[in-house]
Amino acid sequence: MNPFSTVVEAPPAHLPTGNLEVHLETSPMAPSVLQAGVVSTTLNGLLDLVGSPLMEVSGGDWTLSRLAQWVPIWQNSQLKVTLLAPYAQRGFVLRLEPLASGPVQVSGSFEYLGLRRLREEELLTGFRTRHDPQTGGYTLEANAERTLLALGIQVDREPTRADWGNQYVLEWDSGPVTIYVALAPEADGARTTALHMKQLGWDALLHQTLYKLEQLTANYNGPLPEVYQRHLLFSYFYAQADSLEGRPVLLSSKSLHASASGVFRARDGLLHFFPALLRADRRRARVVLRSVLDHYARWAGQHTQYLSGPPLYPGFELDEAAAYPLALARYLEATGPQPELVAHYRELMEDIMARVQEERHPTLPLFRTHRSPSDQSVPHPYLTYDNALWCVALDRLSVFWHHRETLKGETRSILETLLRQAERGGRYTFSFEPGTVSGYTYADDPAGSLILLPYYGFCSRQDALWQATALWILGEDNPNSYRGRFIGEGTGEPALPSGYSLGNRILAGLLRPSADALMVLEQAPLDMGYTSELFDPQTGFARAGCGAASLAGFIANALAASKESRLI
Repeated sequence: MNPFSTVVEAPPAHLPTGNLEVHLETSPMAPSVLQAGVVSTTLNGLLDLVGSPLMEVSGGDWTLSRLAQWVPIWQNSQLKVTLLAPYAQRGFVLRLEPLASGPVQVSGSFEYLGLRRLREEELLTGFRTRHDPQTGGYTLEANAERTLLALGIQVDREPTRADWGNQYVLEWDSGPVTIYVALAPEADGARTTALHMKQLGWDALLHQTLYKLEQLTANYNGPLPEVYQRHLLFSYFYAQADSLEGRPVLLSSKSLHASASGVFRARDGLLHFFPALLRADRRRARVVLRSVLDHYARWAGQHTQYLSGPPLYPGFELDEAAAYPLALARYLEATGPQPELVAHYRELMEDIMARVQEERHPTLPLFRTHRSPSDQSVPHPYLTYDNALWCVALDRLSVFWHHRETLKGETRSILETLLRQAERGGRYTFSFEPGTVSGYTYADDPAGSLILLPYYGFCSRQDALWQATALWILGEDNPNSYRGRFIGEGTGEPALPSGYSLGNRILAGLLRPSADALMVLEQAPLDMGYTSELFDPQTGFARAGCGAASLAGFIANALAASKESRLI
């Protein structure tokens, strides 16, 4: 479990939506936008305009549905409200379609501008609101010594009432009404972007967005298609972004409710989310991979990094270092050899290999880590999973490497040594001290589980050591296996099953454990239908780590891989 997660009795009532440029926190109970934000690499975090609420449509007795499992629609006897974050636009659109005669009103307030990384910081800004005579729209600027973020509004029908300010009301005698809202670094960009969306029009923006959503999920033929679609789209739009400055970034989550939002972690971005992105949008995967290698890999293995690249929370973690060569290998396996790409990043990969060598055992080809994949302290510095992952990363990259046999020799040496040192009593240990008899621990970490060794390619599912290890992890002898109505494994801190265990069970390729995980995904309420870091084994409600976008990508990839013989 992430150390920044807080255990709660029930998940918050929230409904994420957005696109690559804008993220929106909304209410499932009413057409109410609580906050709207963007990613800023300059400020190293998420910039959020927060209101109470930011924008809300008047009315009551709303029912909620979602178009394509992503676009929220609220409806009552008087009105239908659709909230669309158009694909490839830095903004959102609110469409109000009356079902009965009567006025239509939208109101809200601007409370503060927040900056989020591991926690939220309320920035000391002033708000300046204007009616823009040139475009006929409305603007708001959040100013410190300079404008940090601006919002622009355009409407397709002039309101009969327009009280525009920090607290505002817009009203029309009748509808339909379409409201176009844009975010930008300053007012000129906000007002012109809103005008551009208005010129494109509601129908075109809706069609373009639905077409993209369909493209992202069109080729799926695995179990629980709605669960897959929901998780894939959430991860696609919340575990990556195009920043306000125009740079593609990966981040743990954009969600207000995530345990770590507005930061980069190679584990979250490259191990858990990137395989799902590679399945859904190969072109985007290439763009993101290059950006990550260019801006983050210099500090490979650091626990948490700022969105601009440097370490935020230092500490070497071997699985995060392995994530870079493994991501490059996965991309090349999916697209075919690209010698120019490998040549371009050859020096960078060699630098990562040199950094890992700094953690090498004095006499053996095994490597230390400072924390486990769930960011907890480790009883012994050598983790079986981490070393296996590093071995696999080098082995899979070696197929495309200029000195293939050299890299193959390194992987063979790690493999042979790990098999000798990590085995105790006929199964793999979780952690160990090389060369000792009693220096080892039986355990598992769902965020980086030994169950995944065949999935990554370290061993086969017929391997006797792995089978014994998997049976122990999934069995009643494991003190961190939780067997309520909704089954799963955890780490014991706290004593709750992990959402990662659901993906692990599916990727293990074992019939009964996979079926149990699919039942949880289908029947448990979890985090408003999304998998959370921890959930209650009796009720199925999320207990910690809500808004976990990269975990959603891990689940989506597991569902897609469940029907394949070759797993990405």
